[in-house]
Amino acid sequence: MSDPITTVDDKNVDVFNDVTKAQDEQLEFQQTQHMTAFDTITGPDALVGIDAQGAVVDAKHSAGLAVIEQRQAVPLTGKRLITSKWEYWTFVLFYFNQNGSPIGGPGGSLRQAMISLSFPDGYMNWAGSRQPTNTVLLDISGIMFAIQLVVLFVVGPYADYGNWRPWVLISAEVVTWGAEFGMIGIKEKSQWAIANGIWIVGSLSLNIAQAFYQATFPSLVRDLPKMIRSEQDVMAGLKTPEEHAELDSYEKAKLFNLCNIYGSASAVVWFGIAIGISHAIGYATESALIRAYRVLMAYYTPIIVACTLPFFLVMKWRPGQQVPEGVPLWQVGPRQVWYAAKCAAQLKQCLLYLAAYFFLFEAIGAYISVFVILQNESIHYSPELNSAMGLVSDLSGGSGTVIILLLHKRYKWKIKNILFVSAIFSLTPCLWGAIGTWTDVIGFHHVWEFWLAQVWNLFTAAASSYNVTMISEVAPANKLFMFYALFNTLSKTSGFIGPFITAAIIKRANGNTNAAFWFLVGLGAISLVLLWFIDTDQAKIDCAKFAEREARELYSAEQRAAGKANQLSKGDLEEENAA
Repeated sequence: MSDPITTVDDKNVDVFNDVTKAQDEQLEFQQTQHMTAFDTITGPDALVGIDAQGAVVDAKHSAGLAVIEQRQAVPLTGKRLITSKWEYWTFVLFYFNQNGSPIGGPGGSLRQAMISLSFPDGYMNWAGSRQPTNTVLLDISGIMFAIQLVVLFVVGPYADYGNWRPWVLISAEVVTWGAEFGMIGIKEKSQWAIANGIWIVGSLSLNIAQAFYQATFPSLVRDLPKMIRSEQDVMAGLKTPEEHAELDSYEKAKLFNLCNIYGSASAVVWFGIAIGISHAIGYATESALIRAYRVLMAYYTPIIVACTLPFFLVMKWRPGQQVPEGVPLWQVGPRQVWYAAKCAAQLKQCLLYLAAYFFLFEAIGAYISVFVILQNESIHYSPELNSAMGLVSDLSGGSGTVIILLLHKRYKWKIKNILFVSAIFSLTPCLWGAIGTWTDVIGFHHVWEFWLAQVWNLFTAAASSYNVTMISEVAPANKLFMFYALFNTLSKTSGFIGPFITAAIIKRANGNTNAAFWFLVGLGAISLVLLWFIDTDQAKIDCAKFAEREARELYSAEQRAAGKANQLSKGDLEEENAA
C-alpha cells in the first residue's frame, strides 16, 4: 500500500506542473499574437506594447513606449551601464554643491559687502557714469551670466556624443573649488574688484557644473535595474507602457527630490554650525565682517570638496550616441544644433516649455538677485543672520519636498501639474515685493519679511526639483546634454537680461528697488499661461519620432544594427546583481 502523504504530494506536483506549463504556453501565445499584430502595423524592428485596454500600440501612439523608443533608436558608443547603489547615493551627496557652495553664499555676500564698504554713499563710478551700487552689482551678475551663455551654448551640443562629458563636470567643479579657496585670501575692502572677479569665475564654473550635473540624472534613473526590468516587461507584454511611463516619471522626480531633501537636511546641519562660527567671530567692525566671511569660506569649501569628490570616483562613464559615419568630431556640435533647429516643428511641446521656462526663471532669477540685495541691506550684511536665514530656508524647503514627494507617490500626479502649482507659489513673493512700491507696511522693508520668505520656501521648493525633471519629460532622451545646456543657457540669458532690466527700472524709479518686482509679476503670469497648455504625453511621442527620424537620416544600417546590440539583456542584469 502506497504512502498516502507521498501520493498526495506527487499529485500536487503533477497538478502544479500542468498549471505552470499551461500558463507558459498561454503567455507565449499572447506574446506571439502581440508581436504578429504589431509587425503588421509597423514592422518587426519597431517597439510594441499592449495598453491598459489590451490593444496593440506603438511608440507613435503610446507615451510609455515612446519613453523607451527615444532611448533606443539612436545607436550608442557602447552598452548601457547599470546604475549602482554607490553611484546613485553619491549623486545625491553631490547635490549639496547646488545650495551649499560658498561662492554663491558667503562669497556673494562678501563681494557685495566689500563694494558697500568701499562706497558708503551707495554710488560708484561704473560704465562712464555715477551709478547706484545695487545697479553695479546687478550688472556684474549680468556679465557673468552672459559669459556662461556662450560657454554652455558651445560645449553642450558636443556632450551627447561619446563618453567624454564627465570631464566637463569634473573640470568645472575643480575650478569652482579653486575660486572658493581663492576667496579666502581676500582681506581688505580695497580688494572689491578682485573679489568680484573671483566671484565671476567661481559662479560661472559652478553654474556650468550644475547644468551638467542636472543633465546626468535622467540616465542614472534610466539605467536603474528596476527601470531596465520594467522596459523588458513592457517588451514582453507583461506590463503596460502606461505603467512604465508612470514609473519613469516618478523615479526621475524621486531622485531629484531626494537630492533636494538631502541638500536641505545637510544645509540645516552645516548652516547651524556656521551660525555658531559667525556669532563667535562677530562682525561689529569692517575688518571683523570681512574676516567672518573669509572664515565661512574656509569652513564651507572643504565640505563641498568632500561632498562632490565621491561621485567623481564611482560614477560610470556612460556611452553617448555615436558620431554619424563620415562626420568629423569637431563638426558634430554645430550639426546637432542645426539638425535640432531644422526639426524644431516636430518638438512643439518642448519649445512651448522652453518659452515657459524662460519667462518663469526670468522672473524667479531676477527676483532672487533683487531679494538678496534687499536682504543683505536689511540685515546689514550680518553673517550670523545670513546663515540663520539660509538654515530656515533649507529646513522649510526640505520639509516641503518631503511632503510633495509623498503626495506624488500617493496620488501619482503628473510632473507638469506639480510644477504649475509650485510656480504659482514661487511667483507670489514677486507680487509681495511689488506691493511694496507704494507702502512700507509690506514689500521687503522689514527683517520679519525676509524670515517669512525663508519659511515660504515650504511651498516653493518643489519648483526647483520639478522644473529639472520637467525638462527630461519634454526633451529627447538622446539629446539631454544639449537641451539641458540650452535650458540652462536660456535661464542664464534671463539671468543677465533680468538684472540689466531690473537695474534700469530701479534707476528710473530713483533707486526704489521694489519697482522692479512689477516687471517680474508680468513675466511670471506669461509663464503660467504657457505652462498650462503643455502636454507631456504628446512631448514623449514627439521625442520618439524625432529620434527615429535622426536614426534613419543620419546613421547607416550598420551603425543602427550595432546600436541594437548594445541593449542590455536579462543576463546582464543578473550578472550585475551577482557582482
